[in-house]
Amino acid sequence: MEYKTYKMNYYRTFLLLLFFVIQVAPAQTEQDRREAEIINIQRDIVAKLTGHEPIKGKKKLSSRFTNAERKATADYLVNSLKDIGLKPVKENYNVQDKKGNQYNGNNVYAEIPATNGSDEWVLICAHYDTVEKSPGAVHNATGVAIAFYVAKKIAELDVRNKNFMVVFFDHWKSNMIGTRIFTKKLQTDGYNVHSMHRSDYMGWDNDEDRAIELLASSISLESLYRIESPVPVYKREVATPESRFFSNFGYETVTLTAELKNADNSPFVRQSEDKYTTVNFKYLASTTEITYNVMKALATE
Repeated sequence: MEYKTYKMNYYRTFLLLLFFVIQVAPAQTEQDRREAEIINIQRDIVAKLTGHEPIKGKKKLSSRFTNAERKATADYLVNSLKDIGLKPVKENYNVQDKKGNQYNGNNVYAEIPATNGSDEWVLICAHYDTVEKSPGAVHNATGVAIAFYVAKKIAELDVRNKNFMVVFFDHWKSNMIGTRIFTKKLQTDGYNVHSMHRSDYMGWDNDEDRAIELLASSISLESLYRIESPVPVYKREVATPESRFFSNFGYETVTLTAELKNADNSPFVRQSEDKYTTVNFKYLASTTEITYNVMKALATE
C-alpha cells in the first residue's frame, strides 16, 4: 500500500513538472530565438562595417572616413537593403561650405509604404561615417545595425498604418552635411514627418543592466519607449546637435544612446579601439527589440 502511494505521488509530481516545463519552455525558447536572430544579423553588419570581416570580396575597411571607404559602405548598405526586399536609393551630393571645403558623399535610404494610404512618415536613422582611423563599432556601426534590423521587421508587417523610411546619413562628422542635405530633401519633397528616431553610442553595457538613455522631443514619444522597455530608461538632459537640428525644422525626434550620463558608455569612442570585439551584442539586441516594439506600436496605432 505504501509502495502504491509512493508510486502515485511520484507520477503526480512528474506530471506536474512536465506540465510546468511545457508551459514555461515555449516563452523562453521564443525569446531566445528572437535574440539569436537579432544577434546573428547584427554581428554580420557590425563585423563588415568595422573591418572585422571583409565588406566585399577581400576588401576590409579600416574606418568609414575616406571617400573610398564611405562609398564602399554606402554600396554595402544599398545591397543589404535590396537583400531584404526594399528598394534603396543612394543619394549622391557634392556641396561646398562657406569656407570652400568640398564634400562628396552618399545618403542611403529606403521607403516602406503604409498599407492604408497614410501620408505620415516615421524615419529610422543612423549615421554611418566615422572619424579618421576609427573602426567605429559603437560609434556608429551599432546604430546602423539597429536601424537595419528594425526596417527589416517593419517591412514584414502585414499592417502599417504609417509609412516608414530607413535612412543612413553620410558626413555626420563634417558638420552633419549628409543630415542637412537629407532634411532639405524631406522639406522640398513635402514629406509629412511624424517623427525621426536615431541611435548612437549603443553597444557598451559594463554593468549589464541593459539600460538606455533617451532624449525625446515630446512626452508622448518618451512614454512610448518607456512602455515598451523592460529595462531602465534614463532621460537625457542635454540636447544633441542632431536633435536640435531636427527640431529647428519642426520635427519630433528621439535619440537613443547607452548611459552617457551614468558613464556606462564605451571608453573607445572615436579611437582606434572602437572595434567589433568591444560590442555587447546581447545589449544591442535588447535595445533593438525595444526600438522595433515602438515602431510596431506606431505602425499599428
